Amino acid sequence: MRLLAVGAVAAGLVMTLSLPAKAQNDYRNLEAGRPLRVTDATPTERYSLDLDLTTFRLERLSLGRYRLQYEPRVAYGILPRTEISFRMPSFYRERSVSPRGGVAGLGIGSEYQLLMERQAIPAVALSAEMFIPAGPNALRTSYSMKGIVTKSLAPGRLHLNASYGTFAVRKAAAGGVLAPPVIDGPCDFVVPETGLLLKAFCMAPNYSQQAAAAADEGTIVTKGRWLAGAGVDHSFALSSFLIAADIVVEKYEGIDRDAEWTAEAGVRKQFTQFLVLDFAAGRRYTGISQAWFATAGSTITMSLKR
Repeated sequence: MRLLAVGAVAAGLVMTLSLPAKAQNDYRNLEAGRPLRVTDATPTERYSLDLDLTTFRLERLSLGRYRLQYEPRVAYGILPRTEISFRMPSFYRERSVSPRGGVAGLGIGSEYQLLMERQAIPAVALSAEMFIPAGPNALRTSYSMKGIVTKSLAPGRLHLNASYGTFAVRKAAAGGVLAPPVIDGPCDFVVPETGLLLKAFCMAPNYSQQAAAAADEGTIVTKGRWLAGAGVDHSFALSSFLIAADIVVEKYEGIDRDAEWTAEAGVRKQFTQFLVLDFAAGRRYTGISQAWFATAGSTITMSLKR
């Protein structure tokens, strides 16, 4: 964990201090989690293949817990203003959690730019994703759709995102549900100070046979969730360097859980015609588990046009 944190900080310093890289613009493409949650309304260029194979996220959660996520993603510009993408997030956690690591699932998505930006008209895009959970305690497939607006202004660009989707939970013994956090795998968590077993931090709780029976055999129900976010960025064209910040609110409906507010800031730096590195840090202020987090990743872009 410490090595990852040091590496993330080093990546940020290298990007800041690196030499200019002229005539390159991939650094301006904000993708989900690269480096911020808020994205821009520009899909992957037609015939371009984006390989995000080294995306890491380290979180320090409440109660002294840590989580490391690794999320490789591939996006391809299959048609004009249209991309398809695949991602496979995995997780690794502290020893008190079982299972400690594994693949969370597979996300299959697409994005289409409805309007290109004009002088008085912002760029508008629509994206959708199907996420298929993995593992022995995997729940139902979830779906989401997102609207994206990007407008260029004198100081930089403004981005607005709004999405709505589904998520699955298991019924609890008292007639409620066991609440999911941000994306994660099934787990039982033991509080180190008290030895108390908690299940509320898990996307897919790993029931014992007795608990499953008491919870109406763990009946799975599907509910809705929504997200809204606003972000800004500023480019330094001569250095192929971008800084960005956003604020996001996300709400899981029907589970008696407060909305989660998150703020983050990050940078993207293009080193060569094909390579972009990014780094971000942020804080989740409300919700079932407050957290500090840092992300680092790279994108290799290749043109498949003949």
